[in-house]
Amino acid sequence: MGPVVDRAAYRQAEVAAWASHGLDPVERSAPVASGERSVRWLETGSGPPVVFIHGTPTAGGVFAPLVAEVPDVTAVVVDRPGCGLSDSFELDGLTPERLTEINAEWLDAVIDSVGGGPVDVVGNSAGGMAALSYAAQRPERVRSLVLSGVPAVFGMRLPLGMRAATFRPVATAVVRHELTERDLRRSLTEIGHGDAIAAGTVTPEDFAGRIALNRLTGTYAHELGVLRRVASWRGLRREWAPGRAHVSALTMPSLWLVGDRDPFGDPATVRRWARFARDSGVVELAAGHQPWLDDPPGHARILTQFWAAVPRQSSRVTVD
Repeated sequence: MGPVVDRAAYRQAEVAAWASHGLDPVERSAPVASGERSVRWLETGSGPPVVFIHGTPTAGGVFAPLVAEVPDVTAVVVDRPGCGLSDSFELDGLTPERLTEINAEWLDAVIDSVGGGPVDVVGNSAGGMAALSYAAQRPERVRSLVLSGVPAVFGMRLPLGMRAATFRPVATAVVRHELTERDLRRSLTEIGHGDAIAAGTVTPEDFAGRIALNRLTGTYAHELGVLRRVASWRGLRREWAPGRAHVSALTMPSLWLVGDRDPFGDPATVRRWARFARDSGVVELAAGHQPWLDDPPGHARILTQFWAAVPRQSSRVTVD
């Protein structure tokens, strides 16, 4: 049994988390496909739209420290379906083909709402999987692609805890457990962010927002349900995860940012993946799996320089 969803209480915690980074984003949403579901995002800043897609099991607020450093873009910070306050999708009978369709439907809805594209897209982990899949399928709608942290592609190394959660009893126990700040500190340290915690980049309000996500929304139940389908004890299932064919289909510039403390993959592996993309660059960082947490201003500078190098009337640029 998952938590009782309390949207109002979750919003309060979310507002406080964003405010701790000096931000007061506007909440927006759009109907998806037939209109039976909606996708929700927070929007802040002014300039060309950039769509930010988070990993699992999180929501858009994980990007707040980074978004605070890029005020010259319109940051469109999405809650992926089933996460935060975006509606979930039906997991029973889910197939790889249907998951690809769902991914295209909700991203189409977001991009339509912010002008139709092409837009710059930033994805982390499972959000990188969604971003890469969409960019390969809808290249005319994506101006550039940033994969910040090892993306969920075939060959990604799943840590022991995530592999264990592919078993129903473990996933059920995780959903029933009420997350604590101690749990979060341990988890963030395990994915390479001990220094960010010590530096205070993750604020007390951020911790409270992540706890609220666990206790007040259905995010964990939904994401673990998806994980049990797309992965096994051995790792991501080939038929569910993007692979070489998807990377080779990328026609827009792509930038792959990988931390040297990312447990999901090492820089050498990411370089092997990226070389199949037409116009790609790889930057190795002293960071963990959510690499912007370890140096938000530095991460923002890398993104800003990358976006500035992509011609507005062209989809091709070479990144050193």
